[in-house]
Amino acid sequence: MTFTDEYKGDNAMEAHVNTKLHVIHTNDRKQMAITLAQYERHLSLQRHKIVGIDLEYDNDPEATQKPALCQLSIGKNHPVLLFQMSDSERCTVFDNFLADPRYTFAGFSINGDKTRLERVKLEVANFVDIQKEWRVPEATKPLDSLGDVSGVLIDDYYNNMKKKITDDKRQRWAILPLSRRHIKYAAKDAYAAMALVADTCVYAEGLQLTNTEWRGMLGCLMIHNRGFCAPFLHRLTTADLQESWKLPSTIKFHAPSSGKLTLETEHKNGYGDMEADYHIDSEDCINITTGWKDFVSQNGFEAGEVAMVFFYKEEDSIKFTIFTI
Repeated sequence: MTFTDEYKGDNAMEAHVNTKLHVIHTNDRKQMAITLAQYERHLSLQRHKIVGIDLEYDNDPEATQKPALCQLSIGKNHPVLLFQMSDSERCTVFDNFLADPRYTFAGFSINGDKTRLERVKLEVANFVDIQKEWRVPEATKPLDSLGDVSGVLIDDYYNNMKKKITDDKRQRWAILPLSRRHIKYAAKDAYAAMALVADTCVYAEGLQLTNTEWRGMLGCLMIHNRGFCAPFLHRLTTADLQESWKLPSTIKFHAPSSGKLTLETEHKNGYGDMEADYHIDSEDCINITTGWKDFVSQNGFEAGEVAMVFFYKEEDSIKFTIFTI
């Protein structure tokens, strides 16, 4: 018997403060196909085609365990799809979506998921393991769950996410109906996996990163308290390292039209902290002026390096934290 339970509007699931998720929980292959078609239309317009994915398993012994629920998310403005695999017939549309090489599927500690999928003869293309790719330099504790990592990069709300559901309830993913607590937990997992990867993909048009630069960027992102999760990435040119640096108009930062800001960096020459002037010109571009050249010289920035810039406010001051990779 097919079912579709939808949670939206006042009934939507809270991911974290100010972020509500529209969730569709279904075993109906038609409803699943409609939702995946919506995903494909949106992803076709995106440069970075990222899908958050997570699996919950049935309660069989670990040696024979299979997926009970597949959670998919492409962002907070689109429904999170919870497809009840344990209570649905095999579907080519679903299989083909997971195997589509155009998409990057982001999960956490995915070896177990891969094993369970193999047992039902399914494979996920471009499966990215957040746990393997991201590390915290000199971390005081290991980030051993998706909730831990999400608490650092997205919102404190995700800290201890795994404790929001008991071990007994975690064993009931194949038993219907799922409780609202199960639905909320599953939706947040898929959304968090997507957001961790998507929110770090803010590239200047045409910027390509080497594997070394990519891993360096992820390492910087995993340092606590470094501003927004979505930095501005730019490969520095010789012109950028002169008297001033003009950022593109795509960088929208609410600030007075001119004033002073603090430039902070951790670079090959060590920690740097300096004050500079800025103004926002008629094209809405932020121009860092007096102080910028000295900052560049002090820290040894070179043309060709990729600058990763976080923007944030501290009381009445503005701070740009710059890493180069």
